[in-house]
Amino acid sequence: MKLQDLPAVIDINITESLARFSNFEPMYIKYLKRFVSEPTYDALQASIAAHDLKGIENNAHTLKGVTGNLGLTTLFNDFHAIVQAVRAGDEAQALELCAAVDPKVQAVRAALAQLD
Repeated sequence: MKLQDLPAVIDINITESLARFSNFEPMYIKYLKRFVSEPTYDALQASIAAHDLKGIENNAHTLKGVTGNLGLTTLFNDFHAIVQAVRAGDEAQALELCAAVDPKVQAVRAALAQLD
């Protein structure tokens, strides 16, 4: 799959993101591919399993930054919502949002794994 094919499969803003990477497409693609095995997402999953709200907040905040820089708009908004729920002290809402974001992350990872 080519970079230009991604918007048909996932919610991604390539134009703005490429600008953040000085319009250097190979570097942008390199970082998109890294998201496929992003360790912070695994750390978030561990925090969720442990009901560690501080860990959820920290990992979701990091993922918000990563997805924002990569132009993964839906994931950015989802991680932002998780951070806000934790900061508001709403554990149930935070955990519900975490459960809802997982299939989206898996879909994005699957699409990015197909990048040429």
